[in-house]
Amino acid sequence: MNIILIPYRNRGEHLEYFIKESYPLLNKEMSDVKIVIIEQTEEKLFNRGKLLNIGFALYKNTGVNFFTHDVDINPRKYTIKELYNKDIEDDEIMGIYTSACNTLGGIIKFKKKAYIKINGFPNDIWGWGTEDKALQNRAEFKKIKISKNILNNDNEKEKYFKIFDDVDDRMKVNMNKNWFMHYKLFATLKDDEKKKEINSDGLNNLTFKIEKIENINDDIKKITVNI
Repeated sequence: MNIILIPYRNRGEHLEYFIKESYPLLNKEMSDVKIVIIEQTEEKLFNRGKLLNIGFALYKNTGVNFFTHDVDINPRKYTIKELYNKDIEDDEIMGIYTSACNTLGGIIKFKKKAYIKINGFPNDIWGWGTEDKALQNRAEFKKIKISKNILNNDNEKEKYFKIFDDVDDRMKVNMNKNWFMHYKLFATLKDDEKKKEINSDGLNNLTFKIEKIENINDDIKKITVNI
């Protein structure tokens, strides 16, 4: 099964478009697709990485291929056929649409083994992220194969995706701290310190409470969680 994990909060227009336009294409061009929307409640700053960890944890024994997928990026038919369906190794993370800043955000594809090996995303990145840089740091340290396709500075990216303008509603109170930790500090750590950092926070200490489960259709489920 192909599990598409969408971290979500307050992007109703984008989600409606994704379900109406992107889901039928994904369902047609891929086999055995399940879309899992992980919606965060309102109490805290948004935490993209933790939401994706939750989606993986809930479906790790169901899926074969997993995708992290931002809700405002919609693939064209050709993109699904050529990139989403591309074979990957068990020990590989493939960027389908990622930032040019050497990160693993946007849309990536991986198998269970690779995600468990890197302990998923850190759970402690709140607000404006860098969780995508943290994931790349972990993959590089654990010697996971990284391959990439379309970058966000590609002049022809609209051939592959319909991309909505980002809704800049993220609280940036932690932005400098997050950026320093994952862009600067991590690179200076010794290997044993990097290993400790990775093993101390991620899938292995994930906590959450499911508040609501909504079956939008047979292939799309929205799970609201309190984190």
